Amino acid sequence: MKKQPETDPHPVKVLFIVDSLYWVIGNFANQISKNNPSIQAFTCSQFAIRKTVKRFGALPLIFDVVHFLRTKTIQGFWGKLPTVTTFHHLDPATDLTPFHQSDAVMTVSNQWHQHLAKIGIPESHQTLVPFGVDTNTFHPPRDKDRSKMRKAFNLPNDALVVGFSSRRISNVDDRKGVTCFLQALKILHQHVPNLATLIIGPGWQTLAKEIRQQNISCVQAPYEITHEQIAKYYQAMDLFWVTSKVEGGPVPLLEAMATGLPCISTPVGAALDLINDTENGFIATFDAPEQFASHSLQIAHDQPLRNRLGQEARKTILEKRQWTLAAEKLQELYGLAISNFHHNSTQPLPHNNQKGLEAKGMTVERFYSHKVQRWIQACEHINGFRMMVEMKEWKVASQFGFRALYTNPFDTNLWKELISIIVKNRKLGHPQSKYDDPHTLLTPKQPL
Repeated sequence: MKKQPETDPHPVKVLFIVDSLYWVIGNFANQISKNNPSIQAFTCSQFAIRKTVKRFGALPLIFDVVHFLRTKTIQGFWGKLPTVTTFHHLDPATDLTPFHQSDAVMTVSNQWHQHLAKIGIPESHQTLVPFGVDTNTFHPPRDKDRSKMRKAFNLPNDALVVGFSSRRISNVDDRKGVTCFLQALKILHQHVPNLATLIIGPGWQTLAKEIRQQNISCVQAPYEITHEQIAKYYQAMDLFWVTSKVEGGPVPLLEAMATGLPCISTPVGAALDLINDTENGFIATFDAPEQFASHSLQIAHDQPLRNRLGQEARKTILEKRQWTLAAEKLQELYGLAISNFHHNSTQPLPHNNQKGLEAKGMTVERFYSHKVQRWIQACEHINGFRMMVEMKEWKVASQFGFRALYTNPFDTNLWKELISIIVKNRKLGHPQSKYDDPHTLLTPKQPL
């Protein structure tokens, strides 16, 4: 759990609950707290929340707002504190109950903001807070930097490098459009013999293997914790594809545009808000690999077009997706949540009966104790370990495992959690999808 320094005399104390500190949503919480001095933020994964409550008791109700960027742990907070839920996108597995019952809803794109209103959640109950990107970290490379990155990642300097970014576990029912992605590469390769791909994200070992079987150079970057390293991957690309069928963001599109890459995307989420077709990128229809190939071929053969699209993409991000803009919208969102909570509450505010509530769980002092905070930190590493084991990224999983043990190697509870994850995945004993192969792992050279 990360605590930001208090820089405002009366900051709003926000508990961010995310899926992982080490992926897109965790970065959103981190960036918001960094760029908003009026927020005192604590960020914790839902995995760490569950494990901490199970071991030490309920959290003390010391927060003004609980912001759920993932909603699995929301039941324990209803009626106790103002709650905000984040609606990323709708798929068959989405439970809409939390969005109807929370005090306010955050949406991340106009597409889903409007959709929620159609299904009964009024716009007065929502605030659109689009994801941002660190434009100082994600920026266009100099020619020598681009060559340096390609050499580091074993990519030919004269290749046309197509980028793609996602976690394999997010590709339920081909949501990321991987079938379209692979077909488009095959079509493009017929016209561009020196085609290469760079895939950012864990779990794509089998996809990388299949691409290489088509005689297309492919590098898979399983995982990087720092955004500085992730930014280097984008600097090695020539263009970036989003082949998804459903998206809330996607944040990688923002990162690619900020890097000055020409982007081709299906009409999903933020792409509809940011890309003006042919002006700062291309919009392709769903499941249309020939369109991705055609637009890419046009970009490859027209250097002025490539430069213009990249420059306009970067300009769009600078104007519309700076993190400070998102931080400002959060003030409106949290004010709405607190107001609705007070209006709907039929019991005294938690802060008015803090002592009695804390007696049922942790005290504030216990919560901030070294033992509890160290356990929470270990749980975050265990969560990363669990995610990487599920996607058969053994090397990265081991790094998370060692980080967890380093926090307190003599904690038997910590060892039990790690061992249980290993045992559970061994019992499964089968691939979770077509793109899941424990025997194939291509890792780029060490970071520069």
